[in-house]
Amino acid sequence: MLPSFKPLIYRALIDPLLAGLRRGVLEYVEPSSRVLDVACGPGALALTMARTAGRVTGIDLSPENIESARRAARRRGTDNVRFEIRDAVDLSCYHDRQFDVAVASMAVHQFEAGLALQILAEMKRVARRIIIADYNHHMPGGWRRQLAWSIERVAGGDHFGNFRAFMSLGGIRHFTLQAGITIQAEAVRGGGVFSVAIGEPLEP
Repeated sequence: MLPSFKPLIYRALIDPLLAGLRRGVLEYVEPSSRVLDVACGPGALALTMARTAGRVTGIDLSPENIESARRAARRRGTDNVRFEIRDAVDLSCYHDRQFDVAVASMAVHQFEAGLALQILAEMKRVARRIIIADYNHHMPGGWRRQLAWSIERVAGGDHFGNFRAFMSLGGIRHFTLQAGITIQAEAVRGGGVFSVAIGEPLEP
């Protein structure tokens, strides 16, 4: 599903840029909460959340990412996190409201729009709250914006096309509205490049 970066390349080029974003997500993860990290990649955010959360489950479609995340958990001795190879479009393995929080960090912009909405629909079914951390639609100009666009351009192909669509459609606000998620709070990070949105499923 995801055109993912190789774990070592991710850590070297992208992961350091997201440290502040991870801290922003962590502010909204309450102690002892059950957290689902969707498209967890090599596990950096899941392992960060595990310091606070009661239990974290990280899922990704890439076996390489999941194995890398598991190795990192073993090295750190983190025993309250679990990594599973799963397709986020179908989370039928999890019960309704099984998690307190479902997180998608730097993931929504990677998906084709229709696929992103399917994933958000599953997230709002399995969790009481949704955290989406991604690019800020109102990203200011300057070197940070140039760097973000350059990173996405290097990814190329469908990945870059999906990123451009994400930005042109209106970013997080567009996708949460379409998915029936109401934004309760939003914080800008990384000098305006990133945004962390906290949402809840709209009442039927």
